[in-house]
Parts: sequence; C-alpha cells; structure tokens
Amino acid sequence: MTHNDGVQIRIIILEAGEHLESVIRKVEKGWVVRFKRGSSLLGKKVAVYTSITPEVPLEWSEGNDHLSVHCQVECQQAGSFRYFFNVEESKEEGSGYFLVMPSLQVNGKALELDGICCQTYLTKLLGPLPEWKNRLRIAHESGYNMIHLTPIQELGVSNSSYSLSDHHGLVKTLGSHYGFEDIRTLVEDLEKTWGLLTVQDVVWNHAAKNATWLLEHPESAYNCLNSPHLRPAYVIDRVYHEFGKQVGEGVWEHRGVPPTIENIHHVNAIEYLLRAEVLPKAELHEFYQVDLKAMTNLFEIFIKQAGGPTSDPLDGENLEIIQDPEYRRFGNTVDFERSARIFNRLRGDANSEEERVTRCVQSFKDALHQKNLDAARESWEVILAGLQAVMGGITYERIAENGPKKGLVSAENPLTTDYFLHLEADLGWKNEEHFAFDPEKSKLLMAFNGWVMSSDPMKNFALKDSQVYLRRELVCWGDSVKLNYGDKEEDSPFLWQYMKEYTQKTASIFHGLRIDNAHGTPIHVAEKLLKVARQVRPDVYVFAELFTGSEYLDNVFVNRLGISSLIREAQSAHDSHEQGRLVYRYGGDCVGAFKQKSARLAPNSIAHGLFLDQSHDNPSPIHTRSPFDILPTAAMLSMASCAVGSNRGYDELVRNHIHVVSETRPYASWPQDITEKQGIIKGRKILNDLHKWLAQHGYNQVFVDQMNPDIVGITRHNPLSHETVIVVSHTSFSKNYVDWPQNLKHIPIGGVLENVLFEMKLNQIQEEWDLENQEVLMGLKNFEMEIRENITFSEGNMFKIHNKEYIELTNFPTGSVIGFKVRPSDDAASAFRTIYDSIDSSPHLDAALANLTYQAFSSLMFHCEAEDYATIHQGGYDVPNFGKFVYCGLQGLISILEKIRDQNDLGHPLCQNLRDGTWLCDYVVGRLAKFEKLAQLSAVVKDILEPLKHVPYYLRPAYFEVLISHIYAKTKAEALRRMKPEIGSSSALLRHLAVSTMSFLGNIPGAGLAPIPITLRIEDQNPSSLAAGLPHFAVGIWRNWGRDTFIALPGCLLATGRFQEARQIIISFAGALRHGLIPNLLAEGIGARYNCRDATWFWLVSIVKYVEMAPEGASILQDLVRRIYPKDDSVYGEEEVEQPLIQTIYEALDRHFAGISFRERNAGKQIDEQMRDEGFQISVGVSRSTGFIYGGNRWNCGTWMDKMGSSEKTGNKGEPATPRDGAAVEIQGLAYRTLKALAHWNEVGLITRTGVDDEWTWAFWSEKIKLNFEKEFYVDSDTRGEFVNRREILKDSVGSSEGFTDFQLRPNFGIALAVAPDLMNPKNAWKALNSAEVLLGPLGIKTLDPTDWAYSGFYNNDDDGTDKKTAKGWNYHQGPEWLFVAGFYLQARLNIGLILGGPEKRYAIRQTQERLGNAYKHIMNSPWRSLPELTNSNGENCRQSCDAQAWSVGCLIEACTTLNALSE
Repeated sequence: MTHNDGVQIRIIILEAGEHLESVIRKVEKGWVVRFKRGSSLLGKKVAVYTSITPEVPLEWSEGNDHLSVHCQVECQQAGSFRYFFNVEESKEEGSGYFLVMPSLQVNGKALELDGICCQTYLTKLLGPLPEWKNRLRIAHESGYNMIHLTPIQELGVSNSSYSLSDHHGLVKTLGSHYGFEDIRTLVEDLEKTWGLLTVQDVVWNHAAKNATWLLEHPESAYNCLNSPHLRPAYVIDRVYHEFGKQVGEGVWEHRGVPPTIENIHHVNAIEYLLRAEVLPKAELHEFYQVDLKAMTNLFEIFIKQAGGPTSDPLDGENLEIIQDPEYRRFGNTVDFERSARIFNRLRGDANSEEERVTRCVQSFKDALHQKNLDAARESWEVILAGLQAVMGGITYERIAENGPKKGLVSAENPLTTDYFLHLEADLGWKNEEHFAFDPEKSKLLMAFNGWVMSSDPMKNFALKDSQVYLRRELVCWGDSVKLNYGDKEEDSPFLWQYMKEYTQKTASIFHGLRIDNAHGTPIHVAEKLLKVARQVRPDVYVFAELFTGSEYLDNVFVNRLGISSLIREAQSAHDSHEQGRLVYRYGGDCVGAFKQKSARLAPNSIAHGLFLDQSHDNPSPIHTRSPFDILPTAAMLSMASCAVGSNRGYDELVRNHIHVVSETRPYASWPQDITEKQGIIKGRKILNDLHKWLAQHGYNQVFVDQMNPDIVGITRHNPLSHETVIVVSHTSFSKNYVDWPQNLKHIPIGGVLENVLFEMKLNQIQEEWDLENQEVLMGLKNFEMEIRENITFSEGNMFKIHNKEYIELTNFPTGSVIGFKVRPSDDAASAFRTIYDSIDSSPHLDAALANLTYQAFSSLMFHCEAEDYATIHQGGYDVPNFGKFVYCGLQGLISILEKIRDQNDLGHPLCQNLRDGTWLCDYVVGRLAKFEKLAQLSAVVKDILEPLKHVPYYLRPAYFEVLISHIYAKTKAEALRRMKPEIGSSSALLRHLAVSTMSFLGNIPGAGLAPIPITLRIEDQNPSSLAAGLPHFAVGIWRNWGRDTFIALPGCLLATGRFQEARQIIISFAGALRHGLIPNLLAEGIGARYNCRDATWFWLVSIVKYVEMAPEGASILQDLVRRIYPKDDSVYGEEEVEQPLIQTIYEALDRHFAGISFRERNAGKQIDEQMRDEGFQISVGVSRSTGFIYGGNRWNCGTWMDKMGSSEKTGNKGEPATPRDGAAVEIQGLAYRTLKALAHWNEVGLITRTGVDDEWTWAFWSEKIKLNFEKEFYVDSDTRGEFVNRREILKDSVGSSEGFTDFQLRPNFGIALAVAPDLMNPKNAWKALNSAEVLLGPLGIKTLDPTDWAYSGFYNNDDDGTDKKTAKGWNYHQGPEWLFVAGFYLQARLNIGLILGGPEKRYAIRQTQERLGNAYKHIMNSPWRSLPELTNSNGENCRQSCDAQAWSVGCLIEACTTLNALSE
C-alpha cells in the first residue's frame, strides 16, 4: 500500500562514527532528503555537507530542540550524492550516500525503471548500418522498450565485442562511410518510431593490444618502464611463452609432452618439466636479492670510515633489504646507517679494532646471506603458486570434460596465455629479458587485463603491492591491455582526456551506459567519467554487472558510481524455487505491505535490479536447462517489479551461446529471416507488454508461491485499486523432461476473476533438430508457441474454476504459462471505500473521544495485563508464536504495528493472526465494551473495524494497521489537547513522554487512593492514582508509593497541565499523614506504612510546585484534607478530621522539628520478613546547629535507596545495603526549597504562620540550612581525611553511622541542586556536577562511584550466589544506573548553568540535549514507549526493572521543560 500525499521525504539519522558507504538509499527526483541528528549528536554543533554543494553546509531549520531541527536537500538531479558531517568543526565524523534515480522518457512520456524491458545485441553482428533496423526490429516486435548494444566502436584484432582498438572510431562492419551522427540519427529514429531507448557499453579499463594510440601513448598502460615492479613477472611470462612454443614445435615430445595435449599423463609431464627444469632456470629470486659480496665490501668500508663502534646501537632489530626500484637482478641494497647501528658495535670477542671490524662485517654478511635465503624461499613459493595456477588453466583447456579440449598447442591456441604485449620477435626469454630494462622497448611491454578470482575489487592488481602477474593469478584477456590512469588526471593526461571525450560522445548519443568490467575499473576513474557523462545527459541510465563477491562491495560500487540498476541473472538459479526467490528479492514490496508515511526514515535498500533471463555472457539455457524452460523463465521475470531483460537469440531459441569473441554470423533480419512465429517471440511480446503495463499502473507489490518443485505462481498487486495479476509458470530445469503434474494446489481467487489473460506453452513439433545455419544466427525450428489470449472461463484448456473461489490447473505441462487478472469483490471494494471514508472523516470517533474523561485514556491506550485483570477480569490478547502485547490498550498494538511497517515484516506472527481471522478486532471492540466509560467508543470502533471482515485476508494486516493507527492518532491528539498547549507543539520526545504519563494514571480497583473529601471536585467516580511503574507496580498495594508518586508528580501531572489529578493525589496523601510523615506504601490508607524519611519532603516540594505552576495554585493550601489518622494511634475508619491542607503541612513540619520517633505498627515479619528488629524503629529530627533533617539508623533505609538484604547464605539478610542514616543530601535541598516557599507565602499573605516557633521562622530555618550546606557537604580540593576518596564533590550524607558512606560519590546531590540551585556557591556546585559525570550512563546515572569497592553495576534479584555485594540483588543501589536521578542531574546542570551563564550554560544545554537523544532512542525502540526504572552498567537492559517507570518519565519531562525555557 502506497501513500502519495504531499512531498516524499526520506529521513537520514546521523550518528557519530557511522560511515555508511555500503548502505543504499534510493530516492526519486523531486523528493527531499532530510538529515536529523541521532542520539550521539544531540547537543553538538553539526555541519552537514553533500556533494551537491560540498563547500557549503546545509542550513539547519530554526529551533533549539535538536530532536526536531533538521537540514535537507531537494533532489533535483539524478546520480549518486555523498553526504558527510563534521562535529564541533572537527574532521569528518560520518558519511553515506543517497541515490537519486534517473527519470527516463520515451517520446516525452515517463518510463518507469521497473517497466524497462531490455534486449542485448552484439553490435558486430548487426552488419552494415542500413541493415541494422531490420535486425533491431525484433526488439520492437517482441515488445521491448530498450536496446542494449555492445560497443559500436572499432574492435581490436581479436574481434571481441569488448576489446576496442579505437574508442573514437566505429566498428568496421558498420560501413566505412558512416559516422557517429548516423548512429545518433538511428537512435533518435528508434525512439520516435518504435518507442525504443538505446543504451551502450562503455569500456574504460582496457584497450585492444593493436590500438595504435597505445603505441603512441604507452604511458596509458602498465608497462615495464612506468611499472618496473612488473619486470620479474614479464620474465616469467616469457619463460612460459617459450616453453609453450617449444611444446607446439615438438621439442619436449621425447620427455612425454607431445604438441597435442590430450590426457593427464601429458599434463603431469608438463608440470614436472616446468617445476624441475624450466622455471628454476629463471632464477626469480635474484630480482629480490642483494649482491652479497658487493654489499659486504661496501659495509666494511662504511664502518671503517666511521672510526669505531656506533654510539647509538639498535638492539633487537633485524637487517632489512631495500628493494631495488628498477627490479634488477641482485639490485637490492641495504640502509648502511641503520645496518651500522645494528652490527657495528663493541665486541667482547675481539682483541683489536681490526678484529672487531672483521667480526662485525661477518655478522652483517651472515645476516645478509640469510635474507638472500629468505628471498629465495619466498620466490620459489611464488613460482609454485604461479605454476599451480598455470596447470589449472592447462588442465581445463586441454583435458577437462567440461572444457574446450583445445588439443594441439599452436600460435592460435597457445599452451598459456601471455600476460604481456610483446611486439618483438621471439628470441627466447634469456635474450628478451633485457627488453624490460631498455628505455624504449620496455614501455611497449604492456600488461594485459583480465580478472582475478576472489580479489578485492577496490585494489588495483597492477600496482606494486600486488603479485597477481607474478603469481599467475590473472584470468588473462590476452587481447586487451590494462589501462593506467594513475591516481589523478595529471598522472595520465592523455588517457583521461581520451576517455572523457569518448564517454561524453557516447552519453550524448545513447540514453544509458553499461559499465563493462565495472568491478575491475578503478572506482575513482568510473566516478569521474560518469560525472562527465551526466554533464551531457543528466538522466543517463547507468547499469553494470558486478562480480565483487560480496553485497557490501556491490553496494559500495552502486553508491559511489550512482548505478541505476545492477544486472542480475536468472541463470544463477539452480531451481525454480531459487529463481522465484530472486524474483521476490529484486522486485517490489510484498503483497499487503503496510501503508507508509510520506515522511519516513530512508530505508536500507538493495540495488535496483535489471533482471536478465540470459545475459550475453551466459551459455544457452537450451543446453544448461531445456528448451521448455525458455518461456516459463521469461514469464517469471516479466512478473518481477524491476527492470528485466534478455539476450538476442533467447527468444528465437538459438541453440548455442552467441559468443562475444568468436561469433561472426549476423543476426536474422525481420521479416526476411524471422517472424513472430519463431521461438517465443509472440509470447515474449505478450509478457513484455504485461511487464510494462504492470509498472505503468502501479502494480508494485509481489508475492511468489511455490506450487510444486517446478511450478511457480507470481502475483503482482496494485496497492491502490487492489487489482491483482497472477502468472503461473511451469519451469523445466531438467533437460528434456516434460511433466504433467497432478493434484496441484489450487489458486485462491481472493476476489472476482475478471479475465484469463493468456494460456501459452511451447510445443515440440518434431524430435530432430535441424542443422545449425552457418550463415545467419537462426533459432530452432522444431518448437512452436501455442497462444490463447483473453479467453473466456469456459474456453480454457489449462484450468477449471470452482465456485468462483479458486482455480484448478488441470492441463499444465512443462513449458506452460497462464495469466489471470483479479479485481476486488464488490464487498471488498465497498470495504475499501468505507475505510478511506473513515480515515478522511470520522466525526463519530471524534465525538466519542471528546466525551471521555481523562482517566479513561489510560484504559483505552494502555493498561498492562494485571490492570485489565483487576479492572475487567480478563487478560491480554495472545498472538500465536508471539505472545501478548505489553499493553492491552491501543499502544500495545501500535508499538508492534509500527515496527512491522518500518521493517516491512509481513511475516510477523501478528500479520498471520490477522490473515487467519478477525479475532483481534473482536478483542479490541469487546475489551473496550467492558469499560463503562468506553462503551460509546467501543461501538464506534466496532463500526470502523467492521469493513475488515470483507477485506481480502492477505490485505487485512495492512488495513488493520491503517485503522488502528487512525484511531490511535485521534486518541493521542485528543489526549494531548487536554494537556498544556505547549506540550502539543513541543519536541517529539516531550510528546512521547507526556503520552506515556497516561499509562501510570488511572483508577484500579483495590489500588485506590486514601479517602478524599467529597468537596474536592473530581471528573470520575473515583480519583486517579499514579502507578510507580509497569508492570511490577500496577495493581494492589504495590501501585501507590508516596516517594515514587511525588518524585513523578511534578513532571507527569504539573508539567503536562493535569492539575486536577495532581490536586487529588496531593490531598489524598495529606489525609494519610501520620507521625508527621506521609506513607511510603499507601495501600489505600488502610495498610499504610510509614518507614521513609524523604517521601514527606517530595510531597511538600510537589505542593510548592503546584502553587507555582497551577492556575490559582495557592488555593490548594485551603483545600480540605480528610485526615484518616488525626492522631498517631488512630484506627482507620474510627475517627476522621477535616482540615485545610496548610494545617497538615504545618503538622508535618512541626513534628519534624519536634522530632519523630516511633516503632512501626505490626513490626515484624508480617510487614517485612527481612528487616531486623532494630530497623522498625523510625526516627527523624532537625539539627538545631545546622537546620538539617536527619534520621534513620544502621538497620533501616529511609530514603529511596532502600534495598534490604535477604541472603542468609552471604549474611546480608536484614542489613540495608544503603542505610543513608544521618542527614541525606537530597532531603536538605527539598527542605530548603519547601521552607523558602513557606517564607515567601507568609511574606505575600498566603499563610499566617511564620515558622515552627518564634525563633525558627521559615526564613530562619531555610537560611540555616543554606548557611551550613556547602560547609558540611562540599568536599573541596584541600579536604583531607581517612574517608576522602574524591574531591570537589558533594557528600551523600552527613553524620552517617558508618562514616565512610558520607564520602561515597553518589548522584543524590543532584536532586538537591535541581530543586534548590541557590543552595550553595554555583561554581562549586558546577565542579561537583563535573565530578559526577563519571557516574553517567547512556540513560541513567550510576548509583555509586565505579571506583568504589562496593560498586557492582549489574542487578539480579535472583542471584543467590556467595558474593555478599550482589547476593539477592543487594547492589540494587550500588552501581546500576537509575533514570529518575539522571533527570534530576540534568535539571541541576541546567539550573546551575543558567546561574553561571556563558560557556557553562551552553555546556548544560548541549549535555542535556545529547542525553535526551538517548532517551528518545530508547522510547522509540521499546514496545512500552516509555522509560525504564533502571538499567545495568553502561545502559544494558535490566530484566527485573520496570519497563515503564513514572518517576523516570516525570523527571525527564521536568528536564525537558527546563531546557525549553532556556536558549543558548
């Protein structure tokens, strides 16, 4: 399913260090390529460049939100374009390519690349130019729209179609008085009269050995003058040449090698002679050795002149030989300076200077001799490797069963192929060696071209670092010289200019270029020459065949050269199943693919294909397969949604390979020699017309069905009209085997069978083949096509239709092809219209959503399974082979559907489930109906999903996604509409976070709030609570935690504008106040537990923020609170008191100031089976000297780091891992923020009380804390003490019972600085934040200094090992990376940065942006679309963490809103 609305935009996400040279991203002209920063680049200054304007960076869109801003380029010209980017003005940090496909036109009308039907011709077989049109007419009559010509230029002495002697002259068969303008006229005429485009090969990598221009410009080749490293290879080449000549002359017959090589004994004798007698005489090693005597003498002179031993010896170093750049025998040398430092040294075994020198020289000589021996050994290994390669070639050519069996060795069929052009007379290799060193003759000893098995195509095998020529690894084309362009145009100016002119002339005449030997052409050469081609024809169609051996390298070539299509060969398939796989791989989307957005990520693509049933290099499939496979394979390829092609001769049933070198017969002419009755020509026209029609009309989805081992059904589908064409082909990969299949699987019609397009088969009318025509290339005459087109259902010979539901193939032998066209049923067509109408306008859905309360959105969009069980007593939908969605609501579906859409994963179990039935639709509707508030919406959704029952099963997943996404988008928009207006217009991250907050908010039976006054306005029957996290803290007593709630509430509710819900929750917890504390575990107030010291302060700061942020926020202070425990010993339900919230606040502060001390109710195993008895004693107080809030003891853990040990095996049971008793740092910041706010409220008249007593006013108390905070908590650079580990940090606590824990670096101080940035000197605060950067992970922040002895970054609560630190998850807060604290860290950074301004402010903004990117990436990759509670070390997933945690989301929202308020 496609989407054509608006401009098509493809988005590329940039990440630091990503160089995507092999990733293909295809776009069309007129599309936009948009670049966005990835998570690794957020907060950084990034400059993006493209090869369109490489000197000028693209301009970023306006805005400070790095997730939203982008830069882009409109694709206005075809070709390959590289992009790259720098970070902070550094070197290139990343790069990639995008490919703009050419726009082809035939007579002014667009030709889709997928609609190309191309036929290849060997130009030399077209004859004189006046005869060309009659020979090319076959392409027109067969329905092709493109002709591919091998080079029209002058051929060399071998007559190979690809060995050109003059790139600027024309092939001789054309006629001497015709020129390039005549060719141009013909090309234009072919387009005008027959609608044929013409493309031609370009040959850049070699030239014919008889090219006169090469003799005039030998620098254009690799020769023994400009490439002296080839001289040894030339000598070996002449050794083989001489031996081969001698074999042909009978010189070696007496040694078992006759002139005619015809059995293994001859081959073995050749191998022995070469190895034992011939090759050793060449003494290859001498080119890599030194003259031992001469070097020794020179070294002796050198060290004698030195006047004594070296003062700077090189110990442990080896002697190194320097290769002679001219590659003369014994021409190598050594570095005497370096050698003297190794060998010219003091010696204890010498009695005189003369003896010392003698011994030093001998050591040098011995080492040099060893180097010569090493060179000899390595050279012999090279000789043997080359011999093995040579013998492989001789064996294949002379005696192999599948080889040509050349037999007699002669000049026409030499024993080995020469690697070098040799124009001199044969003088024997010993006499010819000096040619390689002759200044004039050596430049004409040019290396031939060829290909190297399994070589790296990015490396030039003719260069110095290659031994290809020496090791005889080249499969050599002895007719073509390899061209030498050098690294740049200045290296070979004539050749570059010669080829530029040739390329531009070719591109000006032809519509496209096929790059011959593309993988062997130096890639920088092809890049530059294609650039000049596009200067004269911007939309030139470029295609090539690559033999790189890897898809990675194929893609590199495609990207760098801007290859429009890669040639793919059907003949590479070994059976019909593989051939069907290739059709599917190279052509189109899957049938039923999901509808895509107009702006989406640029997908990683495969190269566009030009899929050939036979290339001009392939042997005839008449021999490799069967004549009966010609038509079925052609039919299969015609159904590929890519360019397709064939070779002249295939359709005519030419029996043998039309060889590019040896073939001289001309093609048959139309109509003199050939008509539509020959071979499959008439059938080919039908298939080509169908292929073009399918592309033109948007049938771009493909399905391949293997009906039996030889029969393949291929479907092409139009995603807009939903019409379908099906072609079934009965292939024949087995020679001369004709099968009449029985009991074939039936073909489901899936709609209305509109017509039978054709029945075709190839019949053999006589057994015997005619003799092959020796004058003209003619096909077999003993086969003929049987074709019936547009036949009625009753007239069909090959099929029967059953109940209008399925097709049975009844008479379908080998070689048969049948085509059907199916349209949607009336019910399906009506369903499609209804679906599109629903998407265009859905007023009933809008109305139903508008009628929902905010609380209802949680059950509509989210609800994990436990919440549904608690609410409607049913679980989630179970998809076979997949499982259940993480949410029962819409978000659970959307997360998976989006992933399927982005990855085009129609094989996902969810898609199969939807194809099998509409049970998921029934579940969605039925589930919504169980919620009273969603009953109206359920009816609307039922009507929206109803048409899916009439949608063909294979399209149901796509349309289900369309409708669910539509419902979800409407729901999300309505939910965002009810939040603060700025949320809807904020960054994608903030919108996702805001939507995620709804997953935590709701009313779950058995997990409600404590009672609230009836006077407090609520929208629903019961107020919403805020779940701590999903799925572990969703229901029951575990849902509502005081600390979690009020850490999360400012971000989740206040920042999003959900003040009513925030008010209800604040008032509810206030009602449960007891002992001056709000509950840690609420349990609806009935079973509340009061065992934490920090929750009350987070609650108080939430109230402060409510007053600051909510409209008329101060009014909350007078809201009535329903105190369910007015006294510490009150029993739930027996006595209640209502009082204004401010009175409850006063009580909390009074009780803290007076001191809180009590033993928990029901202390013991019934409330905590792990805690020691001492831990149940709760104490909190206020230091009169510092104002700090302190409390706790060694055996309880009253802050958020509340892990209690439970391992008896290791002895941590009942021992808190992090008691944090004393004055915890974050509580002081919370208290300061609260007290400062109360002082302000009193000052402006919002409250009457001035403090806890006359002396300890709110202002006095807050200033007391501030006065002592830095003094007590800051560890400056001069601090000394037994527990000091790091300096310039803020302590985690003051006055802890264990002492050392005060000085542990933990992230909790960030909470204090986030809520109270004015609590200390901002410069010291900044230093402390800098020190804390060591704690940062990708998402969260380490809970302990990684250098601390107790640090352990991987949490596993199931670990019952013997390590006390980690047993039973005791390290929960001793290293794992928590997200909410990281959110506070970012807020602190931003707040302190704002105070300091300048570079600190900029740093804070950029660091925050960078970290927000990691959060966004996680959210988009998580099916929960949320943030987890924690991660293990370095962001690794922690399986026991909640996948969606309210405080993680809330604190990051606060960081986002803080960031949004700032600007650099």
